Amino acid sequence: MSSNELHQPSDNTATRVAVRNKLSEKIRQRQRKETLNTEAHVRDLIRDAENAIVGEEDTDREPEEYLEELHLYLWHDPDRPTLAGETTTSARSIYRFNQIHRRFEAGHDIDPSTWFEILVEVAKELGFVEAYTDLTQYAPVRLETLDDQGRQSNVDTATAIGRRRIAADDAADLEDRAVEIPHSSCDHILAVALPRSGKDSTITSIGMNLYNEHNYSYFSILDDGRMETPMISIPNDEQAIRNNLERMGQDPEAFDAEVFVPAMDGLPAKLPSNFVPFTIGIDDLTPHLILRLAGITQSDANTEQRIKQALDKTLERTGEVTELVSRLQVYAKEMDATIEWTEKRETGSGDGAVETKSVQYHMDAEDALNQAAQRLAHLAGEGLIASPRAETNIDMASVIANQEQAAVLCCNFLPQGQEALKYTIMDLWLRLIYKARDQNSRLPRVCLEIRELKNIAPSKLADVRYKDTIKTLRQTIFFLSTQGGSRRILMLGSTQKLNDVYKPVRSNMATKILLRLGEEEIETLDRSYNFSDEQMNQLSEFDIGQGMILYGGEAYWPIELRGAPCGLGLGDRHWLDRYGQAWGARVRETEYDGWGGKYGDCEYWVDLTDRTVVTDDSEPGVGTWYLLPEDFEGDPAADEVDQDAIDAALERRRDYPVKSDLSLQSTGFGDRQRELSLQQQDRDTTLSEVVERHNIPEAIAPWLSKEAPTREVLVDTCRVVDEHDDLSRQEDIAEHIDWTRSTLATHLGKSDSLEKCITKSDGTYELTPVGKRAAEIKWKVVMEELK
Repeated sequence: MSSNELHQPSDNTATRVAVRNKLSEKIRQRQRKETLNTEAHVRDLIRDAENAIVGEEDTDREPEEYLEELHLYLWHDPDRPTLAGETTTSARSIYRFNQIHRRFEAGHDIDPSTWFEILVEVAKELGFVEAYTDLTQYAPVRLETLDDQGRQSNVDTATAIGRRRIAADDAADLEDRAVEIPHSSCDHILAVALPRSGKDSTITSIGMNLYNEHNYSYFSILDDGRMETPMISIPNDEQAIRNNLERMGQDPEAFDAEVFVPAMDGLPAKLPSNFVPFTIGIDDLTPHLILRLAGITQSDANTEQRIKQALDKTLERTGEVTELVSRLQVYAKEMDATIEWTEKRETGSGDGAVETKSVQYHMDAEDALNQAAQRLAHLAGEGLIASPRAETNIDMASVIANQEQAAVLCCNFLPQGQEALKYTIMDLWLRLIYKARDQNSRLPRVCLEIRELKNIAPSKLADVRYKDTIKTLRQTIFFLSTQGGSRRILMLGSTQKLNDVYKPVRSNMATKILLRLGEEEIETLDRSYNFSDEQMNQLSEFDIGQGMILYGGEAYWPIELRGAPCGLGLGDRHWLDRYGQAWGARVRETEYDGWGGKYGDCEYWVDLTDRTVVTDDSEPGVGTWYLLPEDFEGDPAADEVDQDAIDAALERRRDYPVKSDLSLQSTGFGDRQRELSLQQQDRDTTLSEVVERHNIPEAIAPWLSKEAPTREVLVDTCRVVDEHDDLSRQEDIAEHIDWTRSTLATHLGKSDSLEKCITKSDGTYELTPVGKRAAEIKWKVVMEELK
């Protein structure tokens, strides 16, 4: 076989089978094409017949001519139902069509309106049209289904997140016109639209399908303070979106979501049960994250190494934030450092010998470490950073692994003066998510929803508050836009104007969804995408929820996007009122609702805030969740209302299922106060600080606790060995110190004495790097600091 033949196609079956299969496929395609052409022509005839009947001027035939042709197409359809066969078509429809067909064959006049009505009814029964009021066809818009190792969807056909409009006279196969948004490589998606035009609804809708059907974990990161993102815990309660969902054949649906709030002062006394206070343990921090917390974006390897050493030693010992802060402060000062390593060398006998070597160098003072120490101390005082043993510490790997619940970060309760901290917390979350996915690729994929992306990745920093913090966060967003896909983190972002988002970020978001736009924004996009005249006209005419999808160099339009099945933000209603109503409670939204006239004569009402039955004349306050006697089954008396009755009443009153527990619970923060005082303190120098400051090796750190005479002889021994290179016996060393040979032998064998300091090589004693450092240390100065 020649090399060229290796590259040529070949049949996988016998020639006879291959020919038969190909001919069969060609015939099926031709028949399908003929069927689609017939269906398109029938829809066209229906439209023309309607126009002729009502007297439209652009028709060139009489109504009867259109109706005769339409009648024949339907009569000769091979699937036309008959009374003799099994069919889902009503007997009345079949009877009317047969009756009018007899009049048609006999040449009798038929009333055009009646004839048209019967033909349209038959056309609907045969599937030529879905609805007479809208003859257009719709192809589904959905996310691509994955079926590869390590990335499987859990459905065979994904639920539609929208529908693409196909003209009535278009003979296209709807599956051929279906739009599948790619995400196999976690290509990022950006929605662009005017305010209140559906961009946040669209990305949340896409995120819900990724979560429900494609095995993603869902994270919502950014809330601008209006409590919009926690709304995903309730079914959508906007009538316009409920109508949109009905057109898609779907119902409102809530996420089962946990809303994570920093465990800091400012939390209300009561919140719904799905709100989870969290802290961040120092064991989840890395040198890079600690520097990010301090707002330091540029550092060198030496700085990160110092932080790593401080962090490692803290975790080995107490794990307390106070120790980490103290160590960082010590490491920030000027100090000498010793690096030790071992090398294997060849010997004449062929056996390898291990040789220990060392080098010393001077480290200058490091401002970055002081800054990091101060920031950690401050965040620990505020309650965000905690020791590894804190029960409230968030385990980001576990949050990602929990695909039963979505995760929402909510920093809206931070106390006044701490607004900038929410951007630091967001940065930490994003880095922890990346770290978890980077370390364990078996974790689920992550869908990261970020509404109004320009707020944390702005193209211009001049117009934002907290520039340094936002700049740091923007760098993280850029990092995720370039590296997130490889770690299977997919970003879903939205913005009002494309150019408001940092260019390196928006350029890496491969799929763009354009909804209702202003003329200025359309012109801006045209400079990047060179829209055709038809596309330009279409973009300027979109209604709310309609849009165009751009990916892979192609544009798909016009598309009606599905609204988010879960709740979205509403500027006119309080978020907690909507939570209560979704949970099944009545909510007093205003004091001018005439409550007294409507319910003032009730025997009682139930205050769901603290689950008490109120029997006096008091009224619920504004924002109170409550129930009335009529909400309970069996008309119970006030003293018969228990928790089971309350739970049953709430469940009966829910319009749609709610997956999270939204009942109000105490947070434990409402009556707590923390006072942060900034003052200079005189404090004793600790043993660990002295060890760090003087670079005392761990092997000889125990010397600091020994009696002074013993420590002095240990030091003298090291210095004697350092000054003499001919000491071959223990007796030789003992001649120069105040110990006998036996006492010296004992200390040479102890790990906390001289074992790590003195070794024997080629018949003579010499110092190890630890021993050399022991001989160099100014022990008088060290011990003076410890007094």
